[in-house]
Amino acid sequence: MRRAVLLIAALALAACAARDLDRLKDLNARGDLEAIAATRVDCAGPNDPLCLQAREIVANACLRLGTVALAPGSGRAAEAAARFDCAVVNYRAALAAAPRPLSEAEAARLYAGYLLALRERRDQARSAGEAAPLNAALAAEAEAARRAAPRSALGAYYGASAAFAEASLGLGPRCPALARAADLLAGSPTPDARLAPAMGALARAVATERRRHACPA
Repeated sequence: MRRAVLLIAALALAACAARDLDRLKDLNARGDLEAIAATRVDCAGPNDPLCLQAREIVANACLRLGTVALAPGSGRAAEAAARFDCAVVNYRAALAAAPRPLSEAEAARLYAGYLLALRERRDQARSAGEAAPLNAALAAEAEAARRAAPRSALGAYYGASAAFAEASLGLGPRCPALARAADLLAGSPTPDARLAPAMGALARAVATERRRHACPA
């Protein structure tokens, strides 16, 4: 009897999750980012493809809203941190809900948004003290991305970004952090066309800072 009750409850939850996902897909098709971001998604996985899709839709919407808030002339920059927080929470939940094993292509797709949201949230920090844990989280998740998607340059790029920020913000010894950034970039897989310019710019910035501070080669 108890098993039957649990099965009925599980089926009801699955039906509810499917309805929530259908609604999010409809909102996504209409481009209603605000409604998506306001939608409460409670699932957490694991091994729940419906949860993964729902969380990813919300995360993508929050990331886009954060980016829009920072656009010149938007007058909404104060909203950006909360938008990126929303994106981080939902990308993290999407990864937790993903089926195992997670394919490298799917990992790269999820980490592309997750790492960007983490970096943008760090960049909204109002002090080095606020930035420090966000930067540490970026470094750790970039390393996780390197393991999950070893043929992608994402992990190397964002790991180097975290190391560069560590040096720039005085969160640790400058030259070792810059050396770590340089090593990550040098050992990175070839980036795709969208990431290549950012990686090149970061590599130049790292090299400039190492020369400026007379860091050992």
